[in-house]
Amino acid sequence: MSSLMENLHERAEELQAILDGITEPLVLIDSGFRVRRVNKATLEFSSEPDFPSILGRKCYEILYNRSAVCPYCPMKDHHENEPDFDAGFEGKGEVGREIFHVANDQKETLYLDFFPIRKDGSIVSIVEKISNITRIKEKEEENLRIRNLASLGIFISGVAHELNNPLTGMSLTLQNLMNNLSSMDPAFFRKRLEMIKEDLTRAAMIVLDVISFAKPDKLVTTNADIHETIMKAKDSVTWVYPVLSKNTEWEILSEPGMTFQFNPVKMERLFINLFKNSLQAYDYGEGKIKVEVRRTRNMMHIFVEDTAGGIPEDMLDKIFSPFFSKNKSGIGTGLGLSICHSIVREHSGELTVRSYDRRTRFKISLPLVQPKGN
Repeated sequence: MSSLMENLHERAEELQAILDGITEPLVLIDSGFRVRRVNKATLEFSSEPDFPSILGRKCYEILYNRSAVCPYCPMKDHHENEPDFDAGFEGKGEVGREIFHVANDQKETLYLDFFPIRKDGSIVSIVEKISNITRIKEKEEENLRIRNLASLGIFISGVAHELNNPLTGMSLTLQNLMNNLSSMDPAFFRKRLEMIKEDLTRAAMIVLDVISFAKPDKLVTTNADIHETIMKAKDSVTWVYPVLSKNTEWEILSEPGMTFQFNPVKMERLFINLFKNSLQAYDYGEGKIKVEVRRTRNMMHIFVEDTAGGIPEDMLDKIFSPFFSKNKSGIGTGLGLSICHSIVREHSGELTVRSYDRRTRFKISLPLVQPKGN
């Protein structure tokens, strides 16, 4: 018996040595969300001095300083008194999550892998592996910015062409006013001024696209109404593109009072870009733009859908890339969706797209409360 116990003890020490040799935190979690086993990397991650100070405590408390189950946890719907994770675990295999985490007042990007441990056909525990991918993400974003700046020459001609249209319109309108100033009817004069104002707005929006792309501002959020922001974006697009939107029907499935923490100016810019894309896809024809807002416990989901023909499958993975445009005319800066993606990332959210049955459906998922690092 003594020999058996010594053998088991040696095996346990060998297993712990293997776990400690892994530089990423590994945590064994039981069905009550209690920590049952960790490696040394977990001690450093949680800033705890030794194993006894961790074992038996709630995983969300010791790892992420939360008082309740993490909202991104695949077992978030699991009840602690249930004997296994069968009902709460998503899928049959491992599950991954990319999250933002604030540690020592610094925002980090973590990738969490959850591996189910089965016994007698039931998931009795979970192994969570925590990978800090902050530097990788920063490098990816830096490389993307470098490529973007190196590619500025590609779209300079497009920007010049886009600006030339409103500038030419203003020039012709002003010339017409000067030639007919003495005999012009006040109503006609006012109409010409409105045309100049529209052209100025178009030019300003193009310049704003370039500025937003080249030098993103620091995110400042406030408690704002997403319904009000959507309506402002709709009104702006229909006012700036009256002919393009003349035959477009709008279906806005949201109500006033849907408030949460975000930057209303940047979010309005996001919706303007999405709405403008839909209008251009309809190409002056009849169509409908549908906007739906759904609120869950921790997130706000906004869907923007049109039936303008959809996006070819081979383009879906390119549309968020800077300078990419599927505009048939070949003009445009190609920055709209890239800026949308950046705005959502700034808000610690996610922007995805689906195309089916000649429909295009964008989904914007935003946290109701921004992480402290934002």
